[in-house]
Amino acid sequence: MSFSHICFRIILLSLFVSFIGTFSISNTRNDLNQVNRRQTQTRPVRRKNPEKKEEFHNADTNALPSARSKTYLLTMLPVAQGDHLFNSGGEQEWEIQRNTDTKFAIFGDDLAGAELSFTTHPGSCAWDRKDKIYKLEVNEHDPHERMSERAFVTLNLPYYNSTLYMCLTPAGSNQVYHQGNRPALKIRVTRRALPVWVTIVCLICLLALSGLFSGLNLGLMSLTPHDLLVIQEAGTPNDRKYAKNIYPVRKHGNFLLCTILLGNVLVNSTTTILLDTLISGGFAVAAATLAIVIFGEIIPQAVCSRHGLKVGSQTIMLTKMFMLLTLPISFPLSKLLDIVLGEEVGARYTRDQMSALLKHTKTTDIEDREKIIMTGVLSLKAKKIRDVMTNLIDVFMLEANRIVDDELVLNVHGYGYSRIPVYEGRRDNVIGLVNIRDFALLDTESGKFTVRNIMNFYKHRYGTAITPDDSSYDVFNLFKKEQYHLGVVVEYDNTGEKDPKAKAVGIVTLEDIIEEMIQEEIIDETDVFTDNRRKVRNMLSQAPDFSAFLRTTAIAITSKISAQMKVAVFQFLSTSVEPFTDKYMSAHILSRLLNVDLYKEFEFDEDDVAAGKTTYIYEYGKPVDFFVLIVSGKAELETGKEKIVSEVGSFSYFGVSALHTPDEKVEELIRLKSNKFRPYIPDFSLRVSEDVQILRVRRVHWLAAVRATYFETKQAANGGTPMLNSDGEQIDLLTQELEKVDHVDPITATGSLSGGVGQDSAALGGIGHDGVIGGSGTSRERTSSLAPTIGSDMGLTGTEHEKLLGQNQAMVNLNNSGKIPIDSPTTSGVNTPSLSDKQKRQLVRSETPSSTTPPSLTGGSSKNRSLT
Repeated sequence: MSFSHICFRIILLSLFVSFIGTFSISNTRNDLNQVNRRQTQTRPVRRKNPEKKEEFHNADTNALPSARSKTYLLTMLPVAQGDHLFNSGGEQEWEIQRNTDTKFAIFGDDLAGAELSFTTHPGSCAWDRKDKIYKLEVNEHDPHERMSERAFVTLNLPYYNSTLYMCLTPAGSNQVYHQGNRPALKIRVTRRALPVWVTIVCLICLLALSGLFSGLNLGLMSLTPHDLLVIQEAGTPNDRKYAKNIYPVRKHGNFLLCTILLGNVLVNSTTTILLDTLISGGFAVAAATLAIVIFGEIIPQAVCSRHGLKVGSQTIMLTKMFMLLTLPISFPLSKLLDIVLGEEVGARYTRDQMSALLKHTKTTDIEDREKIIMTGVLSLKAKKIRDVMTNLIDVFMLEANRIVDDELVLNVHGYGYSRIPVYEGRRDNVIGLVNIRDFALLDTESGKFTVRNIMNFYKHRYGTAITPDDSSYDVFNLFKKEQYHLGVVVEYDNTGEKDPKAKAVGIVTLEDIIEEMIQEEIIDETDVFTDNRRKVRNMLSQAPDFSAFLRTTAIAITSKISAQMKVAVFQFLSTSVEPFTDKYMSAHILSRLLNVDLYKEFEFDEDDVAAGKTTYIYEYGKPVDFFVLIVSGKAELETGKEKIVSEVGSFSYFGVSALHTPDEKVEELIRLKSNKFRPYIPDFSLRVSEDVQILRVRRVHWLAAVRATYFETKQAANGGTPMLNSDGEQIDLLTQELEKVDHVDPITATGSLSGGVGQDSAALGGIGHDGVIGGSGTSRERTSSLAPTIGSDMGLTGTEHEKLLGQNQAMVNLNNSGKIPIDSPTTSGVNTPSLSDKQKRQLVRSETPSSTTPPSLTGGSSKNRSLT
C-alpha cells in the first residue's frame, strides 16, 4: 500500500470521528450575541426540610411553560467537557456517563434562586423524584438586551436505568413544575459497557491487529506468486520454508487483499470507538489518529518491508482465520475483482528495465562484475555485428597461392591467432580458412605446399552469410548450431547491373561475441594484441618471438636444421636445461643464439666402423669445454669401468658442467673477465652410431649470452633506451659480447667461429674439427691453430701453453691410430670421393677471408659469419 493511500484513509477516519465527537458541540454555536449574558452559579443541595409540603404541577403538553409560571426552562445544551451524546434518532435525550462531570448550558427565565431536580416520571414530579437538587443563582449582566437567562451547570449523577425528566422549583416557593417531555430537556445516565482496564487491553489488541494487517498488506502483497516460486527454488533454507507456507494463501491474491483491507478498516474503526469512551472531544480524535498512524501503519510497515516474508509465515494461521471470518464479504468482492480486473499479474520488465534493475540493485552475493556480465548478455540481442566485428583492414590473412615455408609458419605462430582467413586476389575475396595446427606436420623445406593445398585438404567450416546488421545474439546461436567459431562479415554490392556480389568487410569470432557478453577483452597468454582495431600490444603476452629463427642469411640457408626444429630446441632448452633457463639468459637472447649455426651433422658409415674407425663426440677422460644436445639421430653412450653401452636419442644432452657448476652464481659470471679454457673432463664416451645432428655450445659463447641478457635487463630497467655506438647505431648486445670472446688470429683462422670452436678447440685439450675428439690433420696443423685459441682465451701462461701443446700432440697420435674426426671426408658416405690433406688445406685457404671479421647473429656479406 502506498503512503498516499495510507494518509487518505487516516484523514477520512479522523473526519468521521471528529464529526461524531463534535456533533453536539456544533449545536452550541448559535447567535449568542443576541442573548443576555447572565451566568448562574449552581451547586447540588439536599432538601433542608423534608417535612415541607410541596405542590406538584404536572406537565401540560398543550400550554407553554410561561403560561403556568414565570420560572421555566427553554432548553439545555452541553459544552465541550465530559462525556455526552444526543440521541436524536430515539428519545431525543442527552446521554451522559454516570458519576462523570458533564457541563450544560441551561436557558430559561426567572432562574435566580430556583432549584433544579430530576424525576423518572414523564408527567409529574410527585413520583420517583430523585434526591439530587441543583440551586440556581443568576448574576445579571447587560439588562438592556435581556431576552433569556443562561446558566452553566455541571451534572454528576449516579446511574439510573431510565430517562430523567427535569423539575423546576421557583425561588421561595413550594411549587414544583414538571418541565415536560420536550426534546433536549431529558437526560439518560448511562454506564460503560466495559471496564476501563478491559477497554485499554482491547485497544492494545486492536492496535496490534491494525499493525499486523497493515504490515501484511505491504509484506505479502508486495510478493507475487512468481516471486514466491523463485524464493522456493533459489532462496535460503529459511526463506524457502517461509515462501512454501505463504504460497497457498498468496496465490488467491484478491481474496487475501480484501481480507486484509476489511480487517484493517474494522479494527481501526473499533479502536476509534473504544478510545472515544475513554477520551472525549478533540483529544480522542488526536489520540486515535496518532495511535493508528504510529502503531498501525508506520512501525508495522517499516518492519514488514524488511522481514515481511518471515512475519507473513509466522502469522499465516491468523491470516487464514480472518479469511474465514470475512469470507461472506471478502470472497464475493475478490471474485468480482477477478472478473473485472482479471487474474493478478506479476511484475514484467523489458531488457532495458532489467538492465537498469540489475545496475541499481544492491545485493550481498552478486558482485559488480557479475552485474556487468548480466547486463552485457541482456544487451546482446540489440547489438549489431558491425559493432563487434574486426574490420578487414585489421585482419591477419594469408594469400591462397603463397608457398608454405618456415617464414610463413613462424609468422603465423608469432601472431598467435588460431584461425586465419585465406583470400585470393583481393583481400575482400575470402575463399577459405586455415588453422594454425594445420601447419604442424608439413615439410616446409620441400616448397611443394601452398596455403590453398592446406585449405582444400582440411576444409574448415566457417560462416559466410553474416551481414553487419545481424544481431549478435542471432550470430551467437548460429555459431553454436553450425559448430564453427569464425564467420566472414559480408556486404552486397548493388551498384552494378548484375546480381549483387558479396564483398568481405570484416570477420567476427565466437570470442568477439563472448567479449561483448562479459563487457571486456579476453586476453590469453599468447595474444599479441589486446585490441585488434587499435593495435594495442599485450605487455604480458607470453607468445615467443620466433622471428630470430627465420633464415635471413646465407649461412642460415645452408643449415639443414629446420626452423620448426630450432623452435623445438628452444622450448626444450628454455624449460628443461638449467643453464638456458631465464635464470641465466632471456628467451630473446636464447632464440638469437640458437639461430646461429651451432649445429653439426654427422653421417654414419658402417664400413668405417667395421674398419675400427670411430667418431667420438665425447671421449672418456679427454677435456672439453662445450655442451651437446642431440637434435636428431642416435648415439652410443659408454659409461663406467665396465663400459656399459646404451643408446641415446633425440633431445638427450651432455656436458652441462662444461658451461657452469652449481656453486657459480649469476653475479659472478657477469663479473668474470677471463675467458680462458676451463676443461670439463667427461667420465663417459659418446660416439656416433647413425646419422646424427647435434647442437654444440661452448662455454665462452654461453657466457656471452649470459652477459648480453644482463645488459638487456639493465637496459629495460632504464626505460628501454637502446645503447648506441659511436656512429649512432643501436648496439646488438649479443653480437657485441660474442665479438669480445672470438678474437681470431688473421693468419691462421678461417674468419668464422667454426675455427674457434672447431680447429682452435682442437688445441685446447685434443678437440678435433667441429669439436669432436680426434682429428685427421697433422701435428703441425694443430700446433699452428693453437695461437688463435690462446688469444681468445685471453692470456694463458707459458706452462699452460706447453701443456696444451702436449695434449694436442697426444691427440694427433691418437687420431693416427684409427680415430676419425668429424670433418673427415670419409664420414660423408661410402660413395663420396676422399680428399687428400693437400686438397683439404687448399680448400680451407680458399675459404679464408682477407681479414678477420667478427661473427654476427644476423649475418652479412661474408660467408663465414657463423659461431661454429
